Amino acid sequence: MEAKIFDQKIEELVKLGKVKIAFGLKEPNEEILASLERGKQYADIILVGPEAIKDIEGFEKIIIDNPEEKIAEMLVSGEVEGIIRGTIDDFRTVDAYQKLTGQKRGLNPGIMEDAKGRQFFLTPASNPEAWDKEARLERAEGIGEFMRQWGIEPKIAVFCGRRHETYPRKKDLREGVEGILNKTYEDADWIVQKLLEKGYDAKNWSIDLNPAVEAGCNLLLVVNGMVGNQIFRAFLVSGGKMIAVPVLGMAHCYEDNSRTERDFESHVKWLAAWINSKK
Repeated sequence: MEAKIFDQKIEELVKLGKVKIAFGLKEPNEEILASLERGKQYADIILVGPEAIKDIEGFEKIIIDNPEEKIAEMLVSGEVEGIIRGTIDDFRTVDAYQKLTGQKRGLNPGIMEDAKGRQFFLTPASNPEAWDKEARLERAEGIGEFMRQWGIEPKIAVFCGRRHETYPRKKDLREGVEGILNKTYEDADWIVQKLLEKGYDAKNWSIDLNPAVEAGCNLLLVVNGMVGNQIFRAFLVSGGKMIAVPVLGMAHCYEDNSRTERDFESHVKWLAAWINSKK
């Protein structure tokens, strides 16, 4: 990703003023709280959680047994301008939001930064997501449009489970694992063709994720959500980090995250920029 363009826009937007957000916190954690303390330069942060967080100092707090419902209510009512799911339950929070608004959850792209500072969108990255080619194409187009709104031209890498040189030799195999691998290759080619027809820069990179990143691809479209979830975790354990996980398609600014994260400063900064971009 053209990090300097993306980062420059965020820097410009956070200068427009601090915002008011809520953060879901299940229990105290020193690393999380330290990162939120750093995030105070961008936002006034209200912690929403159960009795376990009552002794935390330095933050406004709302103590409640159902933080998922409360934080969704705060977002919809305008009590806060945006929320970060944090360590409370994502699905319960989204369900509460949907009951209040009637809106369905939209795309949920993850913006990653690897250990070398290279940034890119990774999708899909939730286990049940995008197990067919149509759903993968929908994510590529939706995130591509979102990137263009931020002045970033998508360079899309589509992945599959079969090498280019292997497919011609085994393409007639339709059963078992070999058949599955062939289908992922054919799906990737289909997705690429659809994207090219719509004016996107796209290529079937087969299994070669690391060369694609090195070549500057900034939207990585992997085989399905389970594969994406494991790639995401591999990036984290190798020194990478999550920059942002906006939930698109909603009327309010809902920032998601991984339950295993401990550094939320970038999420706070991103959310502040996102909120300010809508003013």
